[in-house]
Amino acid sequence: MIAHNALLVVLCVLWSAASVAASVVDPLNRDALKVSSVGRSVLLSAATAGPRVVAVGERGTVALSDDGGRTWRQATRVPVSITLTAVRFVNDKQGWAVGHGGVVLHTEDAGETWSRQLDGITLAQLAVRDAQANVERLGPGNAEAQRMLRDAQLLVDDGPDKPFLDLEFDDDQHGIVVGAYNLIYATSDGGKSWQSWMGRTDNPKALHLYALRHKGDTIFIAGEQGLLLHSVDAGRSFTRVSTPYQGSWFSLALQTDGSIVLAGLRGNVYRFGDNGQTWTQLTSPVPVSFVSATFVGGTGVVLANQAGQLFSATNGENALRPLPAPPVPALTGLVSLVDGGWLALTVQGAIRILLPSPTKDQAPAAVGGAK
Repeated sequence: MIAHNALLVVLCVLWSAASVAASVVDPLNRDALKVSSVGRSVLLSAATAGPRVVAVGERGTVALSDDGGRTWRQATRVPVSITLTAVRFVNDKQGWAVGHGGVVLHTEDAGETWSRQLDGITLAQLAVRDAQANVERLGPGNAEAQRMLRDAQLLVDDGPDKPFLDLEFDDDQHGIVVGAYNLIYATSDGGKSWQSWMGRTDNPKALHLYALRHKGDTIFIAGEQGLLLHSVDAGRSFTRVSTPYQGSWFSLALQTDGSIVLAGLRGNVYRFGDNGQTWTQLTSPVPVSFVSATFVGGTGVVLANQAGQLFSATNGENALRPLPAPPVPALTGLVSLVDGGWLALTVQGAIRILLPSPTKDQAPAAVGGAK
């Protein structure tokens, strides 16, 4: 299971395009610096690669643990020193990470070394190419095609200043990455080439896309201002789903039966089920933004908020129950580990904790911070 985007990432999106464009170029071409106590770095996302845990964070940090998060070491080579926001693995070797500057990185050795597959400069060129092809296909008089071309040209003019915030891969060939200002790209060859999908989303305001989950041909994308996009044809088209809350959704969990849980700003959490017919609010005892939502064993969901608090609810419950977790710093994500433990990602590094099942009430215990 995979930690989700943190509110810190969301806050980082609110920047001046001009200032970021000027500052982002060098980090795109500079290897990540070696740091001491890498497990205590600001970590924003993590995933399991077989028994290994791979966590990513600010300034290109990639931290590796081979003992369930008890001890950490730094990846051998990361070709950027820009913040990495999310990471996914499809098996015990192949993985991808995304981040600021439109970066997509790939590893074939469980996170030891990484290569760059995409960045903001290249993605802007791809967007213009695809938009021009769309104009040729639909004709120069098509207003939507012209809007797409203008938006693509803005990507070129702005430079590599926009982050990717989440990603999903079906296998080692097929993947999707999403981010700020409606950024959405897909690959069908393991990242050797990428195609812009920005013209496929019902998102004319170019709202930020924060969270992405898929199962088979079904894809959900959650974003700001209540945005929820849904595809049932593997991304060939997306429709916009009306949601009961118009604030930002930062986290999205998709269950095996197709139901989802959306969590976001000010403690808002909703379950969307019955084949898209009903929304049910999961009331939260505190109005603090959520940064992670994870389904557990088909029985319930575990959520983490920005204040370092953990909550759970079984599938039949309509209210979140606090988990009496040990005190942790501000959370950026939560990851379930293959050994049954959990890894809390925080602004002060990774902390391994033990959590009860969502159906139980015993207190979890901290079992050690990062080393």
